[in-house]
Amino acid sequence: MDAAESKATALDAAHALLIEDGAAAVTLQAVAARIGRTHANLLHHFGSAAGLQRALAERIAERIAASIGAAIASRRRGEASPRDVVDIMFDSFERERAGELIGWVALNRQREALAPVYAVIGSILADFRAVGDRRPLDKVILGLVLLAIGDSLVGGEIAEATGLERVTVREDAAALIAALAP
Repeated sequence: MDAAESKATALDAAHALLIEDGAAAVTLQAVAARIGRTHANLLHHFGSAAGLQRALAERIAERIAASIGAAIASRRRGEASPRDVVDIMFDSFERERAGELIGWVALNRQREALAPVYAVIGSILADFRAVGDRRPLDKVILGLVLLAIGDSLVGGEIAEATGLERVTVREDAAALIAALAP
């Protein structure tokens, strides 16, 4: 395997560990064991555990951005409702376990590993601004991202504690879009 293939294989393994066992399971040792490589080999590719987390965050951010971008494009064409956009975004965060990775990285004070996530959010806003969209999309994106992170982390538990259906937060998020960016 060349270096790019080896790095991609390691990221596949890291993402699988994240989905199967959570962010705490994504260690250099666990990834190395999963792909039959050494810890030193992964250090060569990523430099540190934070480097691995950054690369994984970048991969997840790209996947989420692609799904959100497709949803936004559908909305612009009139083919999707605000709720469709919300569902795609929330489902992406949950499926990719993005909220858990973001939380884990932030709690471990490795916030620089989240730079790819911040960059994707900025690029989504830049795309809107580039086409002259003057709606307060910064507020919409701020609210949606924070709601999606929270929902992916503890949405079910908080909904149960409040006695509300979990979909309530998605309905509120769609209302946010409709109110701020009709």
